[in-house]
Amino acid sequence: MSRILSLIVLLIFTSSCDKNKVIYVASTLADCESNSTEKCLQVKENQEDEWTVLNNDIEGFEHKDGFLQKIEVKISKIKNPTSDGAVFNYKFIKLIFEQEEKTSAKLTLDSSYTGTWQVNSMIGMDSLTKQPTMTFKDGNISGNAGCNSYNAMYTLTGDKIAFELSMMTKMYCTDMAIEKAYFECLSKATTYKLEDKLTFYDKDNIALMQCIKQEN
Repeated sequence: MSRILSLIVLLIFTSSCDKNKVIYVASTLADCESNSTEKCLQVKENQEDEWTVLNNDIEGFEHKDGFLQKIEVKISKIKNPTSDGAVFNYKFIKLIFEQEEKTSAKLTLDSSYTGTWQVNSMIGMDSLTKQPTMTFKDGNISGNAGCNSYNAMYTLTGDKIAFELSMMTKMYCTDMAIEKAYFECLSKATTYKLEDKLTFYDKDNIALMQCIKQEN
């Protein structure tokens, strides 16, 4: 099993040596393959991938227990590998995004917001010929932005919310204005309010977009 995981890590992280790469680091550690009494980082390149154990340390990186982290690293081949079997060196470049994984907060939001929401108004748009959608699940939202499908992560603290786009298809539509406005609203959203509709606001408490619940 360890040989399979090692091959997976090799394929994911060494296809372009001596280059920078963006990876996800799990909020929890796992038993190292080389020594089950020690703990190692769990990493993956794409959000939809399975976690794999990285036996190497990442130079300059500080793991935060309970936080999912998205970071940029530099991977370089070790000229004279030591007996521990490490072939590549990983160096921390910068933190791109981190999300505290609070299960209780996610469950509260997801249980209250179950289902799919449809945007019926957005700041700067007089009318919507297409209506973006969002479905909350497990700390993520997914849907269609007006042209492309997408996934995004969110963090939640009270009525404070922040979104981080993690995946989007790359179709081209003749009118991309609605999609552009939608992603801009997500990037600026800092608070939300649920009454009869779901409304997102920016840091100045200006309403960015309003959503209605889709009927099943």
